[in-house]
Amino acid sequence: MYVYDGDSIYAPLIAVLSGLIVPEIRGNETVPEVVTTSGYALLHFFSDAAYNLTGFNIFYSINFCPNNCSGHGKCTTSISVPSQVYCDCDKYWKGEACDIPYCKANCGSPDHGYTSSIQEYHISSNTWLVPETKGAIVQGGYGHTSVYDEITKSIYVHGGYKALPGNKYGLVDDLYKYEVNTKTWTILKESGFARYLHSAVLINGAMLIFGGNTHNDTSLSNGAKCFSADFLAYDIACDEWKILPKPNLHRDVNRFGHSAVVINGSMYIFGGFSSVLLITITTAFMGYVLP
Repeated sequence: MYVYDGDSIYAPLIAVLSGLIVPEIRGNETVPEVVTTSGYALLHFFSDAAYNLTGFNIFYSINFCPNNCSGHGKCTTSISVPSQVYCDCDKYWKGEACDIPYCKANCGSPDHGYTSSIQEYHISSNTWLVPETKGAIVQGGYGHTSVYDEITKSIYVHGGYKALPGNKYGLVDDLYKYEVNTKTWTILKESGFARYLHSAVLINGAMLIFGGNTHNDTSLSNGAKCFSADFLAYDIACDEWKILPKPNLHRDVNRFGHSAVVINGSMYIFGGFSSVLLITITTAFMGYVLP
C-alpha cells in the first residue's frame, strides 16, 4: 500500500505499508497512523499472485484544521460543538492556522514585537494594568491610528503594518472596535485602503483618516514610499466608509508620520514626511458633517 500526500503519484510519498502488523503485546497491535497536510490523500494498493492473506481495514478521519495548524499547534475538538475542530496554537503563535508569529524569531521575548494586548494607565494611582479582553481575536501591529468615541465608549483602531500568513508582513485596512467598559473586541468593515503612519480624528460621529504610507515594501521596491493625501471617513453609527475629496490647496499635502487634532470642529494636520521632513506646514480641514 502506497500513500501519497496529494492527488497523484507525483505527490510526496509518505508511507509504504506491507506485510503483517506484528503485535507489540498480544492483543495490542500497533496500527500505523499516517497524516497528510495537503488536503488530499492518494492510496495505491498493489498486489501479486504470490500469496493471499485476509486483507486489511482502513480507518480515517478528516481534519478540518487549516494547514494542519502549520506545525505550530494542535488540532483540537471544540468543547461547545464536538463536531468542530480548531487550532490550539503553541506559545508565541496565533491565527486561525497558527501561522502568525507574535514576534518574528520571538524577538528574544514575548514582550517585544507586534503585540495585541491592551494597556491601561490609571492616572489617580499612577499604575499600569494589562486587562484580560474578550470577543474577536485581533492582530497587533504598528503604525495604526485610533480614536475614542464618547457615545459608544469605544476605541476605534484602523490600519497598520502587521504580520501576515506565510511569515510575510504588510499593510492592512482592518478596523477594530474596543469597548472599554466590557473590554470586548469587535472586527468592523475594512476601509479598502491599506496604510500605516496615517492620522485619525473624530468629528460629528465620523472617524476621519488622512494620508499615510500606502506602499508595501518588497525585495524589488528598494524602500520606495507612497505619500498619500487620501481623505476617508468612517460613519460609526452606520458602519460605513466614505471617500472624501482630497484637499485642494496650493501646495502638495501628501505625507505620512504626521499628527492631527480637532479644534472647533476642524481637523488640523501638522508635520510629517513626504520625501522631506515637514516641520512648518500646518493644514486645516473644515469640519465634516454627516449627510
